[in-house]
Amino acid sequence: MEINKKSKRTLVLQSWSFTILFLAIAGMLGWLSTRYNKDFDWTATGRHTLTEASAKVLEKLEAPLNITSYASGAEQGPVRTRVREALKRYQNQSDKINLTFVDPMTNPEKIRELGIRSDGEMIFEYQNRIEHVQEFSESAITNTLQRLLRNAERQIVFITGHGERESTGQANHDISLFMDGLKNKGFIVRDINLTQALVIPPNTAVVVLASPIVEYLDGEIDVLKNYVEQGGHLLWIQEPDSRARLKPLADLLGIEFTGGVIVDMDIQLLGVNDPTIIMGQYGQHAITENFNVLTLFPRTVGITYKESEKWQVTPFLKSIDRSWLETGKLEGTIRFDSGADIQGPINVGLALSREIKSPETDNKESATTKNQNQRIVILGDGDFLSNAYLGNQGNQSMGENIFNWLSHDDNFIDIPQAKAPDAEMVVTETGMIMFGLLYFIIIPLMLIGAGVFIWLKRRKR
Repeated sequence: MEINKKSKRTLVLQSWSFTILFLAIAGMLGWLSTRYNKDFDWTATGRHTLTEASAKVLEKLEAPLNITSYASGAEQGPVRTRVREALKRYQNQSDKINLTFVDPMTNPEKIRELGIRSDGEMIFEYQNRIEHVQEFSESAITNTLQRLLRNAERQIVFITGHGERESTGQANHDISLFMDGLKNKGFIVRDINLTQALVIPPNTAVVVLASPIVEYLDGEIDVLKNYVEQGGHLLWIQEPDSRARLKPLADLLGIEFTGGVIVDMDIQLLGVNDPTIIMGQYGQHAITENFNVLTLFPRTVGITYKESEKWQVTPFLKSIDRSWLETGKLEGTIRFDSGADIQGPINVGLALSREIKSPETDNKESATTKNQNQRIVILGDGDFLSNAYLGNQGNQSMGENIFNWLSHDDNFIDIPQAKAPDAEMVVTETGMIMFGLLYFIIIPLMLIGAGVFIWLKRRKR
């Protein structure tokens, strides 16, 4: 093409037009990137995408979900980055999730009051309900959302009138602080005196016998037995010095409370001088699954049980092996008496469950039956949930786990972590030898040979 002034002006104009359009498109794309956010997950297993189960839970959000992470370090520090990455997929699918960070070092007293135990721990708040989350996995976050979104009322009924610990009392032996925490998790707490009510409400999730002191009347025991026989869930807390043994109910469950008090001399290693405060040892059960926090139990009675075909019994809580059941007086120097005392471990908490059939009426003409998993927990101590001892170690978390299991809140969504199919390469011993020959002998010899060949060829010129 002949270059003249006209064609030269045309080429310059085209060049400037291209530059201006290119810059305009780049600027437009940059502006759009600040207004819209779109991620693409091209991994083989979709490990950066929320599962269908999590997406369905997010669709049920009707109000803002406020998440506060108590993470130390800089804004772009490793802990806060992990929290953002864990919640990013949720925020991409819902605009109702708000995340804020608080440095725990700025207000240590508030951190202790909230019960924050790990760096980065999150508090989920939704419609006046609160849940703590310490794991950053999709399973932990989604199951927390599921609990917060629960619509069904979970009513806890406390039986009163026999010197029980009060659910609203402010005394040291009462359990109002613990019950306030359960209310924040969506539980409804109600007190009932069986001599006045004569019946347990049908919408009751859990009935609690919170350390009664005096014996129940025969009519009251009949109400409790009928409740259990019909498949009701029960938490029975007993104390060493209680006269309320409720033998007919104990016989129905196949359990018996021992005499005496469990003592643990090893507690002195933790700086505690009272040997009647024992450390909990955990068995294999849903209540204690992934639970690795120390729990302390003051003045505890032991529990024995009979093997039966009716109940599946699991001792989920025991005293340590070096403890024993002291049957004598707790005076002076306490020593183990092989003739009277019982060597540990001693059962402190039992979980009973069974499958029963309960009627489910679909209409007036027909009725079907469904299997229901009945759950009962027997504890030999209630002080660990009292206002005086609730703040010790993992006492509150243990209590929450017990109520969650009793009210069937352990039916969480199992979301396995997706892994890349090519993230790991397994090499046999023969393969390792071949790799060694290839990289340390064959390839170096080839390079040396190529160098010698080129040197000889150049030398002949």
